[in-house]
Amino acid sequence: MKKAINLLMLLLLYVVAASAQKYDVKCLRGDSVAVYDVVETIRSEDTYYSKGEKLVFYLHDGDQVEGVDKFYDKGMIDTGGSIGYAVILRDGKKYCTLSENLVFSKDNPEGVEDKVLTKSDELAHTIQGRIFYSIIPYIIIALLFLGVMVFNILAMRSNKIRSMAVIAIPVCIMLGTLIEIWAYSVLGTNCFWWCDKNRYGFFGSLLRIIPFGLIVFYQVMSIKFYEPVILGEAFDGDVQDGISVKPALISMLAAFPVLIASALICDFLDLGGWIETLLILVSFLLALGIGVFLSLKRNIELMKSKKWGILLTLFTIVYILGCIVAVWGLIVVIFKLIIQILIIGGILCFILYAMPAPSSGGGGGTTYRTVYYDEDNKAHDSAYACDKANEEIAKREAGKHN
Repeated sequence: MKKAINLLMLLLLYVVAASAQKYDVKCLRGDSVAVYDVVETIRSEDTYYSKGEKLVFYLHDGDQVEGVDKFYDKGMIDTGGSIGYAVILRDGKKYCTLSENLVFSKDNPEGVEDKVLTKSDELAHTIQGRIFYSIIPYIIIALLFLGVMVFNILAMRSNKIRSMAVIAIPVCIMLGTLIEIWAYSVLGTNCFWWCDKNRYGFFGSLLRIIPFGLIVFYQVMSIKFYEPVILGEAFDGDVQDGISVKPALISMLAAFPVLIASALICDFLDLGGWIETLLILVSFLLALGIGVFLSLKRNIELMKSKKWGILLTLFTIVYILGCIVAVWGLIVVIFKLIIQILIIGGILCFILYAMPAPSSGGGGGTTYRTVYYDEDNKAHDSAYACDKANEEIAKREAGKHN
């Protein structure tokens, strides 16, 4: 009997140990992370959590907590970009903190499964993740495009600088673009964390989106600004005489829809195996290749050199990919703010509509009206109304005396 009890206790301890999940704090930015109270709601025996407004305490690098659950919080008004929170235990009470600042502890017993962190959380603590969760790569991108702007301006004033700018401008654009593509390939839309409303609030995010939008605009227009530098005085600004970008852009945008359509057609026709793979691959390469070939042909004619035409076309392909990533990122971060922007715009429109129109009268726009008081000290807008009221008062008083 005693052995059975001991065995039962050991089994119970194993189950408890197996269910405990320990997490080490590893801050992505700074050396501490905020911990908030958590709102716990039970509906139909299911537990739902949401982030409270009260900041309770801070956790620091190296601290260890016990993870209980995870939830996604979208705030009061949001249309996407939900942010992950881990529900943690501290002194027997539940709190929540950003799950991206936690790593699964090595102190967990063997067999304990991580039920809190996602692949995105784990990726944030890889070398690449930590690079792109820092602000440094994005400052480098901004400086590279600032360099492009400076070279563009100076190249128009000095032939010596222009000869340098012919190489320096595409190099800066390509480096900035490759960093953008790299960041997006690692973190997806999370690479735009630095203007996320959930982290920095509406106005904090808006202040970051404005310079982001200006950089994206310049990035998109940078190749047009580059044309006078590479083509010199012979370029008159005519689109037909400039660098060929449009055919390659159309093909690159059309390639993936064609890929999806080809897969659906093969599925509808019940084609499989190597035939399906071949048809999908051929359709994708044709959709992509036609526009790129047309751009290559025109660029070779423009540069009057096969080598320079090929290099220019490779540059435009990287440039297009970077523009797609940057524009898509700008759309994502604006979309997260769109409801708030619409609400604030609606409030402003209502205020402007509801405000009374300014008076056109003299005296600095101030108008005055005469108020007439009857015998009972009641106000009237006209002398006639006041007289009529006084007549009624006189009749009433006469009736009292009679």
